[in-house]
Amino acid sequence: MKKLLCAAALLGMLVAPGVVRAQMTLGPLAALETDGGSTFGIGAYAGIAVPSLDEHLSINPSFIYFFPDVGTFWELNGDVVYQFEVSAETPVLPFALAGLNIAHASVGGFSNTDTSLNLGGGIGFRAASMSPFVGGKFELRSGSPFVLFGGVGFAVGG
Repeated sequence: MKKLLCAAALLGMLVAPGVVRAQMTLGPLAALETDGGSTFGIGAYAGIAVPSLDEHLSINPSFIYFFPDVGTFWELNGDVVYQFEVSAETPVLPFALAGLNIAHASVGGFSNTDTSLNLGGGIGFRAASMSPFVGGKFELRSGSPFVLFGGVGFAVGG
């Protein structure tokens, strides 16, 4: 898994110079993890366009802090998002995502950190000054939780 994380970091360094000039989206998000129950979480994400690779591609890091009944639980995600091409009149924008997930849980004096892969998708909605979206993803680790998420992005930068 360490090799995979190093490869992802290297890819980020190679893509970063082209990303700096690209438009970025920042915003809040909410999530509901469904692993044996329902745990609500809030967080933030960034959507960084990568037009040098593909005009429909973005890198979307996010952080979500969940509120379990006992202990603490958070996750850090690094997803690559592909937004499918649709006509300009279509009000929804479908997307697929894949990426890495680091999840940390602690209860009392015990803690555990897991890494896994994210696979999922969703839809964004056309809006004038913001980019609302909803989606779902599987986190491929023991238990393979399903996470529903939604948020709104605000454009910043070039």
